[in-house]
Amino acid sequence: MIKHWRATLKLLSSLGKSEEFEWSEITVDELFERVNSDQPPLLIDVRSPKEFNEGYGHLPNARSIPVLKIESHLEDLESFKEKEIVTMCPGGGLSLVAVDILEKAGFKDVKSLKGGTDLWHQSGYPTTIPNMDEGE
Repeated sequence: MIKHWRATLKLLSSLGKSEEFEWSEITVDELFERVNSDQPPLLIDVRSPKEFNEGYGHLPNARSIPVLKIESHLEDLESFKEKEIVTMCPGGGLSLVAVDILEKAGFKDVKSLKGGTDLWHQSGYPTTIPNMDEGE
């Protein structure tokens, strides 16, 4: 756990080095409308796989790509460079790190979920838990 937090702090501290970094965020209400539109955004949940699959679960159709692995998935995400992407984590901080990484890699329309998955869940919007949804 300590190793995880050290890596997180290192990533967050790198934000201070990016003078032009702007907070690109979307509210839970805006995202709910977007995911139910004709062209929903790609949802990237940057929590650990355990967090993604346990607790209150994750947003339907979200992809699990932990923040520490975003850079190794850039090639997989290449087809989304010009499309809307929303990153998320429990509170919104780590997802901003993911926004910064993706924007520096040339992705054009990347936002963080303001208030994170915690606020999404507290607002009563849908989540999915794999084991429960599969009837296990």
